[in-house]
Amino acid sequence: MSLSAKIICLIACHGGPADHFAVFAENLVQEGYEVQVYASDLVVKKFQDRNIRAISFSLDGLSREEESALASQITKSCSQASVVLTDVGHPFDEKLQQMFKEKAPEVLRLSYYDNPEPEVLGGYSQVAAKVMKASQGVLFANANLEKTPLYQGTGKTINIPKNKKIGIGYYPLAQAEKIANLRKEQRDLLRENFFKKQELSETGQKALVYFGGNNEEYFTKAFPAFLEFLSQTIQKEDLSNQLIILQQHPGAKIAGRDQKLLESWLKEHEGDMNSPQVIISQESTEDMQVLADAALYYQTSMGPIFALAGIPTIQVAHKTYPDVLVRGKLCPSVTNASDFAKAICHLQPQELSEEMRRSIFQSLGLQKDWFSSLKKALLQEKEQVGAFHLRNIEKNLFSSKVKIAWDSFSAAGKQLYQRIRQPQPE
Repeated sequence: MSLSAKIICLIACHGGPADHFAVFAENLVQEGYEVQVYASDLVVKKFQDRNIRAISFSLDGLSREEESALASQITKSCSQASVVLTDVGHPFDEKLQQMFKEKAPEVLRLSYYDNPEPEVLGGYSQVAAKVMKASQGVLFANANLEKTPLYQGTGKTINIPKNKKIGIGYYPLAQAEKIANLRKEQRDLLRENFFKKQELSETGQKALVYFGGNNEEYFTKAFPAFLEFLSQTIQKEDLSNQLIILQQHPGAKIAGRDQKLLESWLKEHEGDMNSPQVIISQESTEDMQVLADAALYYQTSMGPIFALAGIPTIQVAHKTYPDVLVRGKLCPSVTNASDFAKAICHLQPQELSEEMRRSIFQSLGLQKDWFSSLKKALLQEKEQVGAFHLRNIEKNLFSSKVKIAWDSFSAAGKQLYQRIRQPQPE
């Protein structure tokens, strides 16, 4: 079956993969492929902004029974698709994979790991492991991860067979370029409008935007550490001409755990003359990247965008998370109040050499022909999965029913089986 004859179903629960899926859908549609998109209400706008039709669903406050009913509904709607691609960061993704397996077994089930890192703390990797194991193949945005181990805790590897791992080599570089251009052309106007909206006086404040997370490691360790560093710093430094902006992760806005922590901190330091101005942003992530004099974060797949767009960046954490930027020495990782104070009080413009850019590209596992790799995966992975089934059939050729099933495979399918009949190394 040619790819043009396929219906491709993309299902996005999280913002990061939604950015990727929107680009995938846009490119696939432009080439004439039929694409069905389902997106959680937190990320559906990413598709709408590209004029891509997406059916929205909500996961907020659903019971197990309601989640199962929603998964069944989506599966039924996508039952005519040849392939379904889900992200991996939400427990609902596993439910979808299992529902497709049960109710639409003829649909090829793939999952998509968008994060460039082999391990993401705070529960993400544990959820991703379950989703990836439930799927028939895993596509990796970072092509390097096709050949490197994945982890779901200290020293605990995620065992995904090598023949289920496919490197795509994609990262939203166009978004980094867009942010860089907007910072040159519209940053002053955006700042002026933002200050008016927030009723702030312009005094040349440095706008330090903290890009928040949405996992236990962030809520219970990283963000409290940031607030503690801030508390210790204002005991010695005057930060009254600094502006701290919390840009929440879309998924964190529902429960508002980091917002409550910040509001508690503000109440505790009310009237402190050295305290910075603090705002909880209601603006878009893109606008805050344009506005930022510095980007603060703990874990985010947007980190390379910060660096490539020329935003001074600081990882603020209870302990260092060795991501692409930290490993490449493209930003400091501060884990105490002293280093935090030095970092925010001595911000320097972020200028990347060509060597630094190449280092980022290599760490992200980028491939120029990522779209060809994507199409090849959507088309050829099913043949590989078919061959896996052939192995099981061959083991039971004594059964007449199975013998009929074996005979029903095409000559091409049998040839493919013969090429890969030897077990793949784990």
